[in-house]
Amino acid sequence: RYEEHEHNCYTYALAFINSVRAARGEQHISKSEFTEKFVIPQTRRASKYITLHQELTANEFYIVPLPQQENTA
Repeated sequence: RYEEHEHNCYTYALAFINSVRAARGEQHISKSEFTEKFVIPQTRRASKYITLHQELTANEFYIVPLPQQENTA
């Protein structure tokens, strides 16, 4: 059953990761260590992109994909 702090999606995913790590002969990783090494860096990166996007759209810049370049081979 779901329990906010000890039995949730995050702990389920971490248990799976630790079972894979155990099968590889690697050490168990704690919730705080996993958060510090993997979750926080990705969250910071996403935050930078979100902030950049917000600033660009707030100042009436438009983001458009570049045209596809043709192969000249």
